[in-house]
Amino acid sequence: MSISNECMISNLQIGIWMGYRLDKEASRELTERAHADHDAARVNKHLVPKEALKPVIGAANAVRTHFYDKTLPWKDNGDRVLTRKMYTKFIEKHEELVRYFHEAVERFLSVDYGAARERAAFRMGELFNSGDYPSVLDLQRRFYVHLDIDAVTEAGDFRVEMDEKHLASVRKNIENATHERLGRAMQDVWSRLAETLGHFAEKMGSDEIFRDSTVRNLEEIVELLPELNILNDANLEKIRQDIAGSLVGYEPKNLRKDPDVRNMAATEAKRIMDNMRGFMQAFGQAAE
Repeated sequence: MSISNECMISNLQIGIWMGYRLDKEASRELTERAHADHDAARVNKHLVPKEALKPVIGAANAVRTHFYDKTLPWKDNGDRVLTRKMYTKFIEKHEELVRYFHEAVERFLSVDYGAARERAAFRMGELFNSGDYPSVLDLQRRFYVHLDIDAVTEAGDFRVEMDEKHLASVRKNIENATHERLGRAMQDVWSRLAETLGHFAEKMGSDEIFRDSTVRNLEEIVELLPELNILNDANLEKIRQDIAGSLVGYEPKNLRKDPDVRNMAATEAKRIMDNMRGFMQAFGQAAE
């Protein structure tokens, strides 16, 4: 399988104006009163109430969470793997969430920011400074969502002219780096599955109250695994099919009211967790 044919590199950047402003004078007065060094404390003013930005921050978090749920780690610079199988569903949901983000930003800029600025003199007291408040036009540039999509670079794509000795070394380094990144990506898949299944097994094996999400999250990751299995790992697919056949389909209300059904689900979940341990050791991990 060619990774460049099946995957792409994605990078998400989100910008939000958080409404903070350093007050140097208030910081100086605070440290002088405390007989402290001038850099011992900083006074950061909250120019608008937290509630005003809450919808924007929530919408941004939804975009970010969706991105991380549907992609796998690649580089430390924020690059992540997005599979070809996942792309269509991912981009449709991504664009929907980005639209909600822009709607929240528009409401903040057109309604909430103006109202907060009008009340600022009363709310901020002696900390108020009209110069702290940017214009709406300036603020518009501070809210953004950028999604970059690029191809996966493989050793064969490296065509810089250099002597054959160094060229072979560079290509080998690319191959090794790609191999390591693929390993980390698959570790992430196994870890997600182990965490979700382990939580399910723990809740089913106790008398604790559990949320519907304990069941739904397991169903969702089983549905998601074929699109995250970038190496077509047969062991991962085997575990997925076992979970799908043994644990998917339970209704939370039935698990709550029928101890026998709940115990059966717990037993099956623990059995699958035991089977996973051997497979996960290949990636330097062990199912908890």
